[in-house]
Amino acid sequence: MTALAGEDGHVTPAFVATVGMTMLLLAVVANLLVMRYADGVLQAAVEEGVRQGLAAASEGSCVSRVDEVVHAGLGPMADQVDPARCVVTTSGAHASVAAIFAGWLPVVPDHRAQVTASSANLAADG
Repeated sequence: MTALAGEDGHVTPAFVATVGMTMLLLAVVANLLVMRYADGVLQAAVEEGVRQGLAAASEGSCVSRVDEVVHAGLGPMADQVDPARCVVTTSGAHASVAAIFAGWLPVVPDHRAQVTASSANLAADG
C-alpha cells in the first residue's frame, strides 16, 4: 500500500500525542498506587510498634520497631516520614506516625498520612 502524495507523516503527531498522554496517565496511576502502598506500610509499622511496645513494656522499643518497619517497607521514601510517637502504659499502648509524600508530577497533589494504632494490655487486667 502506498501513501497518497502529500500525506506522508500525518499520523505521527497524533500518535506522539497519544503515547505522551498515555505515559502521563500511567505515571499518575503509578504514583497513586505507591501512595496507597505507603499508607499500608505506615499502618503495619504502628501496629508492629504497639505489639513490640507492649511486649517489652517500653516506648523506646515501640519507636524503634516502627522505624524498622517504615525503613524496611519504604526504603528512600522513609525520609518523608516524621518520627514515630509511642506511649506505653500499664493499661496499653498507642503509636502514631505522620508523613507527607510528594507527588511525582504537578497534577498529583502531596499526600498527607496520619496513622495510629492502639492496644489494651490484657495481661494487666487480670
